[in-house]
Amino acid sequence: MRPQILGISGSPIKNSNTDRLVQAVLDSSGLRSEFVKLSKIHVRPCIGCLGCKKDNICKPKDDFQELAEKVRHSGALVVGGYSPYGAVDGFTKAFLERLFSLRHQNGLNRGKLAVVVTTGIGRGVPGLEEASAQIAHALSLEGMEVLGRLKAIGNSECMVCGFGDTCPMSALPWVFGEGTQVTPDMFCQVEDQRETWQQAKTLGLEIRARLQKQMLM
Repeated sequence: MRPQILGISGSPIKNSNTDRLVQAVLDSSGLRSEFVKLSKIHVRPCIGCLGCKKDNICKPKDDFQELAEKVRHSGALVVGGYSPYGAVDGFTKAFLERLFSLRHQNGLNRGKLAVVVTTGIGRGVPGLEEASAQIAHALSLEGMEVLGRLKAIGNSECMVCGFGDTCPMSALPWVFGEGTQVTPDMFCQVEDQRETWQQAKTLGLEIRARLQKQMLM
């Protein structure tokens, strides 16, 4: 049975903050849902072949074809990404590029509801706002209605690599200041970011109400 709401995460980290925030929206909706972790499947970037120009079917063979069917038949998408190097991650970017095959000529995603989820290593550090805007822009180009953009603070790889305290390229000084030593209390959990967590639940309920209203029309 196809999902009514589809959650997609570009985070490769197991049970990441991004994953859990996407799933919070799905759970709150109470709708039939499915969660897809892009790092567990194979979705290449768009190669610009225009093989989709007549039938809206992307021709390069990977896992996008199966995912595209789920996108087409879902009433809402929750798309989550994170922000390495000041921009949206490669897994999420590749997925967004491949949506062109559904947009070309017929706009098969027009009218769908969408929620954007983004995590970054800190507010004011380049990446979080930029990645959120990039995902929202791509979904808007598809003709989707973006109901909200959830932005959460996650954790830099430098906090767990074992060299973050001494590495001259560490991101820790950006986030915590010079001379930082990592301690357990520095790690962020999205569930503790109460305003964002509550907003996720509210958006899930809004999706449910909107889709149920559409069914009655």
